[in-house]
Amino acid sequence: MTFGLLAALPIISLMGWLSMFGLKHRSLFAGDIAGLVYHLALIPLVDHLPGGPEVKFAGYLWLFMDALVDMVSINHIGEKTVWALRMGVHLFAAIWICGVSWGLGGVALWIGIPLGLFLAVHATFLADVKNSKAILGIGVVPAMSAWLLALSYHFLMGANLAP
Repeated sequence: MTFGLLAALPIISLMGWLSMFGLKHRSLFAGDIAGLVYHLALIPLVDHLPGGPEVKFAGYLWLFMDALVDMVSINHIGEKTVWALRMGVHLFAAIWICGVSWGLGGVALWIGIPLGLFLAVHATFLADVKNSKAILGIGVVPAMSAWLLALSYHFLMGANLAP
C-alpha cells in the first residue's frame, strides 16, 4: 500500500464521518451508509499504525463491530439496541485511539488521548443521560476530525509502510 493511499484513507473516513452526522437526521439509511465508509476506510490503517497486538486487536474490533452496528441499524434492529451496541464498541475505539496516539506522539497524542478517554467515559457513564448524543457529538466531532487529519499527515510525512 502506498503512502498516498494510506494518507487518503483517513480523509475518506473523515468525509464519511462528517456525512454520517449530516445525513442521519434526514435519512438513517444514508447516515448508516456514510458510517460504513467512515469505519471501513480505517481498517487498512490498523496494521500500519503503532501499537502492540492488543491495540491492533482493539482497532479491528472497533471498526468491524461498529460496521456491524451500522448494518443492523440499516436493517431496523431498533434505535435503543443500536445505541447500546455502539456504546459497547466505543470502548475498543478508545483503546485503539489511545494506543495509536501514544505510539505516534506529537499532535496525534495531544488530540487522541483526550478523544479516547472521552469516548470511554461517555460510553461508560454518559450513554443514558439526557442529550447523550449531543454530548457525544460536541465531544468527538472536532476531536475525531482533527485526529483523522493527524493520521493523514502522519502518512504524508513518510511513515513506515511496514506493518
